[in-house]
Amino acid sequence: MPELMHIAFDNSHRFRRRVYYFEYKSVRFKLIQNNPNKWSDVLLTLLPDGDELLKDKVRTIAGEFLSLLSWQTASRIAVQFLGCSGVSDDFHLRSAKCLWHVPPQLSRGYLVTRGDLPCLPVVTTENQRIALALFREALSSNKVMLSFLFYWQILEIADDKPSKWVDDLCGRLPKPDLPWRDINQLGLGTRSLGNYLWEDCRSAIAHIKRKPGRVAFKFDLAMESRRLAISTRIVSSLARIYISERLMLRGKMRLRPGNDPVFPVFVDEES
Repeated sequence: MPELMHIAFDNSHRFRRRVYYFEYKSVRFKLIQNNPNKWSDVLLTLLPDGDELLKDKVRTIAGEFLSLLSWQTASRIAVQFLGCSGVSDDFHLRSAKCLWHVPPQLSRGYLVTRGDLPCLPVVTTENQRIALALFREALSSNKVMLSFLFYWQILEIADDKPSKWVDDLCGRLPKPDLPWRDINQLGLGTRSLGNYLWEDCRSAIAHIKRKPGRVAFKFDLAMESRRLAISTRIVSSLARIYISERLMLRGKMRLRPGNDPVFPVFVDEES
């Protein structure tokens, strides 16, 4: 029996139309924007049967698409995989409606409405997919400490030592496009940025009890919260550079007409 899969997501970036149809990596989706003050948006897709391996594959493809959407629009996207419901053999995705409504995970915040579905980079490796998912989760987290750890994990994906990679990046000429105003606020003196981010941020968050002389994170202090917020903005910029340069996220996919005129297809420009 065919099944209709529901994937709920909150998105701080709003698109011009309420409904979009598209195909990404051979899977057809219907995107429905609900009232963001009441319900999460949904991605719907039609599966031919209840095969669990197929469901996992489609979830992965949907998650990858939403990660790219978050990356390209710099939007906070929080994802929930809701499940599937049985439909008749003659059911069409074009007539599908959102059957499961769930409240938003994200605070309403400031919603921006711009255009339609954008061009997207091309994911070619598993490392890129994992890094983009971590970036999406970091952007959508409501805890600065979690965001920092997600961004920091991105810098470890290609088996690099993050602190060394950061210091090598900062030592480049010409200087990379980093938030130097934030970096200068840290007052590092003779310390390197990589050492500070590792010792005073990543290790301080990960280890509550530390050896004498090591920085421990202090909860509920305004100056500590400010320091960590600045550090998280910095490591966010570093993670973007790492994904673009170290993991070589390249290319561009555009929507092009497909076999079914209702479902345009994301196509790699080079192909």
